[in-house]
Amino acid sequence: MAGKQQVVIAHRGASGYLPEHTLAAKVLAHEMGADFIEQDVVLTRDSEAIVLHDIYLDTVTNVVDVFPSRARTDGRYYAIDFSLAEIRQLRVNERVNLETGQAVYPERFPVGDSVFTFRPWQKKLN
Repeated sequence: MAGKQQVVIAHRGASGYLPEHTLAAKVLAHEMGADFIEQDVVLTRDSEAIVLHDIYLDTVTNVVDVFPSRARTDGRYYAIDFSLAEIRQLRVNERVNLETGQAVYPERFPVGDSVFTFRPWQKKLN
């Protein structure tokens, strides 16, 4: 690639080191020198935008523990079925395989050891 400048895009933040799309993963990606941080956005039931890769909450949060009766008939927990206030009650964890409960990427951040939550960016308007 002689003469071409490389561009580093951090997909979901530094998701190889910290749970994806968490603020900590974004900060780490920035500190590691990423040129861009790519975001995925989905809507909640009350039409609030949240940063989440999939439309499901069950692979990256503890939604099954907090809202066990809220799964759809396919067994999945969709972000669109929850309000922002409900989603803020969840802990974010490393992506898990729903069949095994084990980390999809076992060399990354340990499953169950997270204190990451959904927190909105807040900007005070005058």
